[in-house]
Amino acid sequence: MRKLSLVLFAMLLVAFNNIGFSQEKNFTIDKLSIEGRADYDLFYVNEEFNSGIDGKYFNFEMKGSFLQDFSYRVRQRIDMYKGSSKTDFMILSYHANKNWSLTAGKMPLAVGGWEYDLAPIDVYYASYFWNTFDCYDVGGQVEFHTNDGNHDIIFQVTNSTFTKEKFQNMYAYNLIWYGRMGCFTTSYSINMMEQRKGQFINYIALGNMFDLGRFDFYVDFMNRGFFNQSDFFLGDFSVIGEAKYAFTDKFTGIVKGGYDRNKHSYVEYKDGHPQYIPFDYTVTPGVEYSFAGLGFESYPYKGNQNVRLHGFFALNKLGSLYDFAGLDLAPVESKLTYQFNLGVTWRINFAK
Repeated sequence: MRKLSLVLFAMLLVAFNNIGFSQEKNFTIDKLSIEGRADYDLFYVNEEFNSGIDGKYFNFEMKGSFLQDFSYRVRQRIDMYKGSSKTDFMILSYHANKNWSLTAGKMPLAVGGWEYDLAPIDVYYASYFWNTFDCYDVGGQVEFHTNDGNHDIIFQVTNSTFTKEKFQNMYAYNLIWYGRMGCFTTSYSINMMEQRKGQFINYIALGNMFDLGRFDFYVDFMNRGFFNQSDFFLGDFSVIGEAKYAFTDKFTGIVKGGYDRNKHSYVEYKDGHPQYIPFDYTVTPGVEYSFAGLGFESYPYKGNQNVRLHGFFALNKLGSLYDFAGLDLAPVESKLTYQFNLGVTWRINFAK
């Protein structure tokens, strides 16, 4: 019923837009679309097979402009497997001039990296960090755009993603640079996120994308840490790489792999007494995770990407870097998982 209501709402907006709003130049719908994805998954873990058909996501998205200086974007995402609905985007932007703009609302946290930037519906298998980080929250940002349009610098303040309660006086401060220099594009950020009251975890995220025509690839690196912990660099980090090659306009091969680890202990001492509080809420202290896979994307209809088939074979290994004995905590179960996947994604664009 919810999906039907969204479709009817979308059709109504298109009708109104065609009638007169766009002619008056004060309201436009530049994109109005729905999309869905469903997968078949086969897992082999601990000498057991598990399989099933998994409805992934159903998205409703709308964006456009009004009153010349304002733009908006809305994306509602329904997780069909979990039965939950989330608002990814609900933003309003004011474009003061060619160089400066202001944005407020529900938005993705400005964290660097190209795996992170992808919409969930376009991610097939991912890093430990991607699977555990809740990346959408409410806040505002100031954006600077260079005259040539090749560089964007954004400073953002949002609620901390690590608190689910309102009005906790906990915030995230994010600075990101998107730079386009020929075939090389950056997504670099420095982030300070309040994980506990008055205690900020720092991210240094470096996303590097290379576009060489039919062949493109990215390499992401993220360092995480508190300034008062040992091994601030490379104690807690992720590295991810993906390469794609378009053999034809209809078929693209994909190779992807990555590694996450956090070698820091849970233990934090206060007044000589141990407190079992993690330094990082995303990649659990003591965890080591590696993954790799081969896959493909196929677009059956030439010149049209509204139907996409995909498939991949991947394996991942989750384990512990140290013995949790003596910390009064359950150990992380070490396991190797094999995954085979086939799926389809479809999109309908009511306005584009």
